[in-house]
Amino acid sequence: MRINERVIQLNDKPVNEKARYVLYWMQMFKRVENNHALIWAIRKANELKLPLVVYEGLKYYYPWASDRLHTFILEGVEEKREHCDKLGIRYVFYLQENDNSPKQTVARLAKEAAFIVTDDYPCFIIPHHNEVMGKKAEIAVHAVDSCGVIPMSKFDKEEYAAYTIRPKIDKLLDRYLKPIEMEKVDVKKPNLDVDCPETEVTADNIADLVAGCDIDHTVKPSPYYHGGTKNARKRLKRFVEEILPDYDAARNKPEKDGSSRMSSWLHFGFISPLEIALAVKDAKAPQDAKDAYLEELIVRRELSFNMTRHNKNYDSLKALPDWVHETMREHADDEREHIYDLEELENAQTHDELWNAAQREMVATGEMHNYVRMLWGKNVIAWSPSYEIAFETLVHLNNKYCLDGRDPNSYAGILWCFGKHDRPWMERDVFGKIRIMKSGSTGKKFDSAKYIEWTKGL
Repeated sequence: MRINERVIQLNDKPVNEKARYVLYWMQMFKRVENNHALIWAIRKANELKLPLVVYEGLKYYYPWASDRLHTFILEGVEEKREHCDKLGIRYVFYLQENDNSPKQTVARLAKEAAFIVTDDYPCFIIPHHNEVMGKKAEIAVHAVDSCGVIPMSKFDKEEYAAYTIRPKIDKLLDRYLKPIEMEKVDVKKPNLDVDCPETEVTADNIADLVAGCDIDHTVKPSPYYHGGTKNARKRLKRFVEEILPDYDAARNKPEKDGSSRMSSWLHFGFISPLEIALAVKDAKAPQDAKDAYLEELIVRRELSFNMTRHNKNYDSLKALPDWVHETMREHADDEREHIYDLEELENAQTHDELWNAAQREMVATGEMHNYVRMLWGKNVIAWSPSYEIAFETLVHLNNKYCLDGRDPNSYAGILWCFGKHDRPWMERDVFGKIRIMKSGSTGKKFDSAKYIEWTKGL
């Protein structure tokens, strides 16, 4: 049941009249400011004259759980706790280390909650979490959309491409591209006693906490990108002041620090796309540069959220348009010049030094420059024995190593390599009418030798 443009109720259960607090289960929007879900939870707690409990948990068994992802998440915990304390909110963080750790922590907290507020996120494990919570909870559950600048509900069907969603966004943008006010907490109880295990997280104990978890320890924490809102804002400041003015010329130059590199913090919700958009809008930079970046941040990003919201097959080739399926059928048996298995690709052991460089960047840093990321995906299609294996390979490598993986943008980006949100092109072997990219021609558009050498030293 939809309550407003950002809030849906996931069941028809009542409010618990004997409750001690309102519970916000923070899953994806790991921030205090510019968080519609937290604002809604504060508002409801104030209406009921109850304190607010914010619960954030981290399991050991989510897909692709690793030192890299765990560390990035944990790096934002301490600052969130401090911020919630100042607002009068009870913040609870719990790290589930292995199969012997306590479980059902949200259910335990729900027993004394008036109702539950959580994040409405259309991708990965979150839709299943919310579906289960809606069915099992004995109290009302509200899911709140704080994914983009414009609410997902404003687009009631899957858009075909950027050119179909762009005019709709243009009509709505002035209404939403403005600051949102934080709600004041009326009943302040940051030390409220709750029935839930807690994990103390500090900058000094993160490595030990991660080492004690039953997760993939082969994917090491990124030495370049660190989690938390403070780190996100530090990067944003550098971007708008030093990089944005030359964005048009530098954004497709992987050998330079010429793009925003905000995707990892956006994925984990450490910073709102609204905060970034407003900073770019107010920046001292050429309008063309600002428009180019806002096209990516709003139009392209919200197109991917639209796809994962309305297309249940977003994580498979079934999401592709009919013309792509037709051309893939016609070229499925085309001879591939090179075939590489997953291990060779993962270890950057191909004949293509530019592709190997992109793979090294991803494995070493947890990110990949968007321009070579497109080439990276296209070449895996060319070097795989089938389109299905290529898709599985790209999803696995992206989600395992990239901090911004497991995201609507990631799935849309991988599917774009197969023709999603694109148009038919001149017919070629293997690709058929799918747009092709080759390392030779792509590498001539920037200093590829410099980029390759840079990745060798990572």
